Amino acid sequence: MKLNHRQLEAFRALIETGSVTEASKRMYVSQPAVSRLIADLEHSVGYALFQREKKRLSPTPEALALFEEVDRSFIGINKIAEAAKEIGNFRRGALHISSLPAMALDFLPRMISEFCRDKPDISVNLQINSSQRVLQCIASQQFDIGFAEIGAEHPAVISRVLYEAPMVAILPKGHPLLKLSVISPKDFEGENFVSLGTNYQSRINIDAVFLANNASRKLHIEAQLSMAVGNMVASGAGVSIIDHITAYSLRDQGLIETRPFLPEIKYSYRVLLPSHKPLSRIGETFLSITRKNLENSD
Repeated sequence: MKLNHRQLEAFRALIETGSVTEASKRMYVSQPAVSRLIADLEHSVGYALFQREKKRLSPTPEALALFEEVDRSFIGINKIAEAAKEIGNFRRGALHISSLPAMALDFLPRMISEFCRDKPDISVNLQINSSQRVLQCIASQQFDIGFAEIGAEHPAVISRVLYEAPMVAILPKGHPLLKLSVISPKDFEGENFVSLGTNYQSRINIDAVFLANNASRKLHIEAQLSMAVGNMVASGAGVSIIDHITAYSLRDQGLIETRPFLPEIKYSYRVLLPSHKPLSRIGETFLSITRKNLENSD
């Protein structure tokens, strides 16, 4: 038995509207075309589906039984069509993100909230990892987007700079150095300095600048996360230099004060993408929002 979708569409329209005239209007075809589709369907199934009484067609019990199955299948097709529409309009899908803490603790949650505000059926999973672990997550092809400080030399990962900005000097409220509009290495001479961990590239870059300028600091406090460094500074443990996203987040919360630092120490926020898995339209849209907000984060 071979049935086609158009025959079943005519059958459903005729059952629901009760007349060939209305069914033809719904399908945007002529009345003879509807009648021919119904006749072909009856020939295919091998029994009558409508009783012809004068100018009216009344469904047989077999037709009503068949209609239940046809209607169920059309509801399924409509659901698929609606899902396709929602996917196309970025209202349905999933996004798996792995990010370094500098972006994941405050900035990305705000981006995800903005992104999902009008997309109730999109699911987003955010995992916080070290930059090295982010690289591994993306290389596994199980995550869609990664954010890291380090570049990637891995055949399964595409790495590019998403945004680059100078690192920022941070000080506790009321600190005497706040009278300066710009901080230099010599200004931090002898200050308690809260450092990032020695395995961070930004820590290496900061230490190199102080060494080149022959400026010494008191290095007796260290933390692995820039957010922890910032909170220690807010508590009066010392001063520091951290990435500008974390610095401005803490400043906007009223916890610390910030000043530009010269010479500039660039901090690169990189996006890592799986090389063997194309980024979805949802992912492209999220990246666009993230990039725009990074550029407006000063």
